[in-house]
This record gives sequence, C-alpha cells and structure tokens, in this order.
Amino acid sequence: MLSNRYVALPAHHAARTTSAGSPFAAGRATFLTLYTLTGDPGTAFAGMSTLREQLIDQGRMAFPEDKKAVREGDCFAGVHAAASAPTRLVSDDVPLVGHTGIVIRQRRGGSEASLARADRLAGLDFVTGVWCLESRLREGIELDIVFVDGNAADAAIAMRAAEPADPSTEVLVDAPFDRINPMHYPWADAIRNSDLPATIG
Repeated sequence: MLSNRYVALPAHHAARTTSAGSPFAAGRATFLTLYTLTGDPGTAFAGMSTLREQLIDQGRMAFPEDKKAVREGDCFAGVHAAASAPTRLVSDDVPLVGHTGIVIRQRRGGSEASLARADRLAGLDFVTGVWCLESRLREGIELDIVFVDGNAADAAIAMRAAEPADPSTEVLVDAPFDRINPMHYPWADAIRNSDLPATIG
C-alpha cells in the first residue's frame, strides 16, 4: 500500500471548480488522502475500515472525533493510465510516478472522451502521468488523477484551457492539491492566516 497526503492552499481553493452542493465547495476539503492498493480494492477497503476501529480501541487514534471531518470517501479501481513520454513509464507505473502535486477531476458521463483527454494531458510539459479510475461504491462516478510537477493551481487552470471538458462530461469537482512531505509543513501558516473555514461546519 502507498499512502500520500495532499493539501489545498488558498490559491488551490481559488483555482478549484465544483458542482452545486459538492463537499469540496466553499473552502472545505483542504486535505486529501489517497491510498494506492494492489489486489481487490473492495477487500482492501474493508480491511482498512476494520484496522481503523482496532486503532481506536487501542488508543492509537486519539485526535478528537469532533475535530475531524471526512467530507467524502470512496473506493476506486483503475481503468486507464497515461504516462508522460520522457518518463518512459508503462501504464502500471503511473500511480507511483514522482510528483509535487495533483489535480483531481471527479466526473459523471463522457468516459471515452475523458480517457482520450487523459492521453492528451500526458503530453503537457508539467504532467508526469494521468490515472483514470471508476468508483466501486457509486455507480457512474469516475475520477481522473493528474500527477504534476510544479504549481498545481496553475496546472489546473492551464489544463482546463488546453483541454476543456467534453459536453458529454459532467464535472463534479476539478481541484488542485500539493503533495505533503511528512514532517515538513511550510504551508500551515498560509492556511491559518487565510479566510478558509477555521472550524468544521
């Protein structure tokens, strides 16, 4: 299992687009965690849920529940991957590609157009790979993860300009995030001093 945590700074929130009522709207969902698993994702997802309860029982997850909020959770399975040509990666390598940030696009409909878009996005200078997935829990919901090198907010805006959504695709959220390096949080003050929500609501 590979785990990566991501953060959206104020500039990332400003570059985010969402559908009405999205849990990613109105300055929410500042943090994102992705677990990349092999094997059957449903089995792994169930095991992780059980492990969480065990950690709580053992007192190893003591952060107050009222200060945590999971805006959305899902279990996705990969259906397509496109790598940047200079990386010389094969499709199976893409979920592990090096990156400084990501742009996620959750969508409904337009699957064929979106997979073709992923291949074209992989040709952009700042993109290292694109991974396309489908939800195992919510029929019809699909996800594109674009791995980028550089400013993720600028990348999100540039990708929308270069490859706008196909008319057959309903984009639920299009959001950039920076990858968090463990124990290195130079971005924390920018969030504290911003107008993003200071409490869970």
